[in-house]
Amino acid sequence: MPILNATEIANNLYKKKSPAHSEGEIKKVLPFTTTKKYVKGSFQPLLGDYVRNITRIKEKKKRTSSLDALGVNPLIYSIGQSINSEGLLQHELENFLQYYLYGELEDIKLIHPYIYNYLRGSDSDNLFRRKVAKCAAEILVNNDQRIATIFRDTETEDVLSELIIGALDCTTDDSFLETEYQCKLNFLNKLYCEDFIYISRHNEYFIKSLPFLTQFYFFNYVCQLLLKFEQFNNGDYTKSTPLYYALDWEGVISKRRKAASDTEGFKRIKQRAPLLFPHVHTMSQMSTFHENSEGSFFTYPELIEYFSEPEKKQEYLDDLNKWIKQYREIFGERVTPKEQAEDLETAFRLLFESIKEGMNEEARNNYGKNIENFGSEFLRTRGSSGTILMLNHEMLLLLTAVSVKDKRIPINQLFSEYEKRGVALDRHSKKVVLETLDNLNFIDKKSDSGDAQYVKPIL
Repeated sequence: MPILNATEIANNLYKKKSPAHSEGEIKKVLPFTTTKKYVKGSFQPLLGDYVRNITRIKEKKKRTSSLDALGVNPLIYSIGQSINSEGLLQHELENFLQYYLYGELEDIKLIHPYIYNYLRGSDSDNLFRRKVAKCAAEILVNNDQRIATIFRDTETEDVLSELIIGALDCTTDDSFLETEYQCKLNFLNKLYCEDFIYISRHNEYFIKSLPFLTQFYFFNYVCQLLLKFEQFNNGDYTKSTPLYYALDWEGVISKRRKAASDTEGFKRIKQRAPLLFPHVHTMSQMSTFHENSEGSFFTYPELIEYFSEPEKKQEYLDDLNKWIKQYREIFGERVTPKEQAEDLETAFRLLFESIKEGMNEEARNNYGKNIENFGSEFLRTRGSSGTILMLNHEMLLLLTAVSVKDKRIPINQLFSEYEKRGVALDRHSKKVVLETLDNLNFIDKKSDSGDAQYVKPIL
């Protein structure tokens, strides 16, 4: 019996009238599509769906047609009923609650972490946004119950908040239990949860910063995946490959700066982004083997390790060579003939090249374009230097806060903590960071030596 389930892979390709690429039953690592559907801008609109995928909580549907007809907000009505006020006082109370909870906004104000569960989800017709929220929750949190506990906690410090949270009629939704996405960068998941828990201890800052932190980490996750995939079996999935950022108040960024380079800045991601789609499908196809009963997504290094036993490795290699030939038969002459691979590493590259040729170029470009659109909050165009990864003041301070946490650290360690999170800075940007933190009184100077300067906790 062959190891690779070529029959299932072929059936996945024939789910439509003409051959089209499908990951089949293999778990996904990204939520992107090949159509022009992008998430651009702030992560804020996705937060409700994101949190409900963590907590398994959903709002109970109520019959509110009579209240709606009267223009009464069901939540405000419920709070008012619990206070049991009457007449003019009732009307004044409802006006106060309307302003306190909503102000000029359509969605409820975030006065407590539990209210994230009550935020409106993405529009029902925007399934893609919901997929992104679900993927971010399953990748970044990875079922860490410490995070779920923060959003499930209903404890408050004042009576009004207690009344509001008590009126939020929510229940656990068991239909959310199925995990669709698989985290392949556990070091980023652990860093995110560590940083998340730290800022959650500072309620106001937490509510303000959560969308930035989450979007930054998910954007970083996608970029890191692409960088690892591009290295095939040599990818190191245990740590970040830092990309160079600049600071958006630095002014002109010359082409000679690392943030503007083709190999160390965002240009490296942009140039290679169209290859993300074929990489995902190459590994999905190679993960479709009979022993993989759980449908796990295996990366190139994981496949090398899994098939390390010589006899098993040779059988798997033979299966891959046969599949590469069969793949060309399915997609025809646009896929060039490939020679027999003598080892797994070569087979990986040959199948990848075959799939890249077999895919529609527009589909590859659209899939890769998701990276730039999702990371739009961290990207700026600087004339002839092109698109550059940028940190604004708010993101720099957030990154510094989670890097330093509660104990002062040497300035060099701060830059190392940035790099652990995927952010590298050249000497020009480091100088600006030091000046900025010093102006804000976050630098503790012990001497004129750079190594003897410490960064103080921000929160």
